[in-house]
Amino acid sequence: MKTLANTLFLIFTIQLLSAQKIRVTYQMKYKPDSTQTATKENTLFLDIYDTNSSRFYAESLYKSDSIRNSGANPQSFSINFNNAVVKNNNSLKKYYRLLVDVYEVTTEMPQLEWKITLDKKKIGEYECQQATLKYKNRQWTAWFTQDVPISDGPSIFKGLPGLVVWVHDNKENYEFFLKQLSKDFYDPYKGVDFNSENFIKVNKDQLNKIYINYYLDPYKEAKMGKVKMNFVDEKGNEVKNINWNELAKNKQEVIKQNNNPIELSDAVKYP
Repeated sequence: MKTLANTLFLIFTIQLLSAQKIRVTYQMKYKPDSTQTATKENTLFLDIYDTNSSRFYAESLYKSDSIRNSGANPQSFSINFNNAVVKNNNSLKKYYRLLVDVYEVTTEMPQLEWKITLDKKKIGEYECQQATLKYKNRQWTAWFTQDVPISDGPSIFKGLPGLVVWVHDNKENYEFFLKQLSKDFYDPYKGVDFNSENFIKVNKDQLNKIYINYYLDPYKEAKMGKVKMNFVDEKGNEVKNINWNELAKNKQEVIKQNNNPIELSDAVKYP
C-alpha cells in the first residue's frame, strides 16, 4: 500500500513539473520586532514560470490585485509589498510599497553559498536533505527535496538541487514551510509588464533615504492633501483638530518596531 502511495505521489509530481506554471504555497512565521517574542504568520505564493523565473508575494497582495482586476475596490485588503520578490535569470527585483508609491529595487541574484550536509529526513511526502547558509547576518537551515527538482524557494532562496520545503534561521526570527503545490490557479499578473512606469526605480541607498524621510515626517503627504486620511477617536467619532506632532510620534514608534527584515544587514537605521 505504501509503495502504491509513493508511486501515485511520483506521478502527481511529474504532472506538476510538466505544467507550464507551478504555484508553491508557503506559510511564513516571523517576528516583526527583534526585541520581542511576539510572532505573526502570513501565507505567501511562489509562482514558478520556468527554470529561470519566479514571483514570490503575499497572499494579501494576490487577493487585492485579483479583486482590482475584477473591477472592484481592493482597499479592505492589507498589501505587503515588502514580500514581493521577482527572480528572473540572474536578476533579483524587490518591490516595496510606501503609501501610494511602489518602489522597485533591482540587483544581481546573490550567489548563495549553500553547504549541503548528509542529514536527511522525510517531511510530509517529501524525502528531504539539509543545507545550511550564512547570509546577511543570519544563519539559515534549509530542507530541500529532489522529488521536485526545481532550484527555487521562498524569498531570495534558490540554488539548491531541489525545491525548498522548509527553511528557518537559527534564532527563530523567520520560518517558511511548504503547504501545497498546485498547477491550476488564477494568476492576476498574467500579461502584466513588470517594467511598468508605475514603479519608481531606486537603488537600496535611495530606498533607505526614502524610508528615513518618511519616518521623520510620516504624515507629510496627508498634511499636504496628497493622501486622504480620516482619523477617529476611541468612540469612532471623526477628529477635526488633528495633533500632527502626537500622531507622528506614535507612528514613529510603530515604524521602529518593524526592525527585523529577512536580510538583517539591510535593516533601516532610523535616527
